[in-house]
Amino acid sequence: MSLYLHDIPLSQAKQAFRDALQQAGLWQRLGQESIPLDENALGRVLAEAIWALRSSPHYHAAAMDGFAVRAEETRGAQPSAPVTLELPEAAQYVDTGDPLPDWANAVIPIENIESLTRDGQIALDVRRPDLIRIRAATVPWHHVRPLGEDIVATQLVLPAGHVLRPYDLGAIAASGHGSVSVARPPRVAILPTGTELVPIGVELKRGDILEYNS
Repeated sequence: MSLYLHDIPLSQAKQAFRDALQQAGLWQRLGQESIPLDENALGRVLAEAIWALRSSPHYHAAAMDGFAVRAEETRGAQPSAPVTLELPEAAQYVDTGDPLPDWANAVIPIENIESLTRDGQIALDVRRPDLIRIRAATVPWHHVRPLGEDIVATQLVLPAGHVLRPYDLGAIAASGHGSVSVARPPRVAILPTGTELVPIGVELKRGDILEYNS
C-alpha cells in the first residue's frame, strides 16, 4: 500500500464533496441576508428575484438640449418655408434629462432652431427667446426617452441565483432598490496538520515549519 495520497480527477473530487454535504444535510442555501447595494454586493448570489419597484426613467425625459414642442405643430416646416413657434405656449426649453411638459411630445435640438425676439431679431439668449423658428418638421417622441424606456415597474430585473456584476448594481438601483437579499456565504476553516507545524511567534527549531496558511 502506498504511503502517499493519490490524485483524483477534479470532477470526482467535486462529486465526493457534494455527496458528503448531502449526507450531512448541508447541500442547500445557508440562509439569506439583506445587504446594502454597494461595492460589497459584487459577487454575491441573489437569494430572491429582483422586481422593479419603479420605471426608469420614471417620466418622459428630454434626450437632447433643445425645445420641447408638439410634433404636429411642426408639420410642413422646411428650409424655404420655416415654422415659427411662440414661447411658452408652443415651445419650452429643456436640458437633457429634464421632464417633458405634459403637452409636449418631441424635442428639437437647440442647434436645429433659430432663437428670435418678438420682432424677429436673433435673440441674445438662445435658451430664452420669445420665438423659435424651425426649418424641418419632427415626429412624435423624437429625441425623447419615454417613461420606462430602460426598465418598467413590476418587470423582472434579475432572477434568484444570479451572481451580481458591476452593471447589475446599476440596474437594481435604477429599479428602485437600495438593498438586496443574498445567500449567506459558507464559512470555510483551514485545519493544517502535522507535528512539524508551529504557530507564528514561536522560535523555530531545525525541522519546524511555520504555519501561516490558516
